[in-house]
Amino acid sequence: MRIGEVIRTYRKSRNLTQEEMARRLGVTAPAVNKWENNVSLPDITLLAPIARVLETTPDTLLSFREELAQEEVRAIVLEAEGKFQKSSFAEAFDFCRKKICQYPGCSRLILHLAMTLDGWRILKGTSDPEKMKEYDREILGWYKQALESEDSEIRERAADALFSYYYRNEDYEKAEACLKYFSRMDPVKKIHKAQLCEIKGDRNSAFKEYEKLLFQTNNVAEMALGGIFMLAEKDGDFQKARRITEKMTGLAELFESGEYHKISAQLQIPLMEKDREKVREYMKKLTDAVEEMDAYRHSELYEHMEFKELSPEFVEQMKTTLSESFRKDPVYGFVFEEE
Repeated sequence: MRIGEVIRTYRKSRNLTQEEMARRLGVTAPAVNKWENNVSLPDITLLAPIARVLETTPDTLLSFREELAQEEVRAIVLEAEGKFQKSSFAEAFDFCRKKICQYPGCSRLILHLAMTLDGWRILKGTSDPEKMKEYDREILGWYKQALESEDSEIRERAADALFSYYYRNEDYEKAEACLKYFSRMDPVKKIHKAQLCEIKGDRNSAFKEYEKLLFQTNNVAEMALGGIFMLAEKDGDFQKARRITEKMTGLAELFESGEYHKISAQLQIPLMEKDREKVREYMKKLTDAVEEMDAYRHSELYEHMEFKELSPEFVEQMKTTLSESFRKDPVYGFVFEEE
């Protein structure tokens, strides 16, 4: 990391704007902007004043470690936890601040120390409201710093922490702005969206967000159990495979996805055991259940969601496709050997 990036990192950690920093140094805001973007370098005579404004040292500005290994981060966080247990909140906070200033480029450390501070301020924070506001400003500044990490996990955890802070303080506009840092399929994002919809009085949308999450959870769980079943089957662990099939059947009942999904799960056992008659029986049941593939449309679990109804043409095409796949898939080959 070059000196311009160092200056930007420290400035943001101190919650200073470029204009505020420029005013304190007696330079222009565009000059600070050029430093931070590595267009130009600050005059050497300004290094000491810059360090004072940023509450660090010239040596630290010119030489520091950008990243730490996970074990190193964990060791520092554990040390911070020890400080909170044995020292005052102010002393422990100062320890964390110094560590963040020492490693301003390590977003993982910044996030974990900010989360540690966030938790301990509730347990050991000061009763002075003004001092607490000061602590909050610094913690929020560090969370915002972590939002700029290249690591998506760090960004999302920082966004989650910021969302919780703004939501608790009823600053719902800023809380909603945090959602952009979550991936589209992140379940936490759906929960936060539902919470905001409820606050706004849009209960229909709140229901819908929770239902979408429920529907997504069912699909993910179904795929995960299917993968475990295949691994157990390949390992020859048929007892485990049977237990997983029971779980998949129960999943279809729990999430009210219909007979088609239950039969799809139940078919796997006779297929695994090469039970020709049972497989034929379940193949017939599965084909007949195609019309109920979208049974979840009628479940109260998803009553606020909109699903496209299966057309008669699609149902017939699906039955044909299913029959053809049975005949062409080598897994079902033994069923048709007599023919």
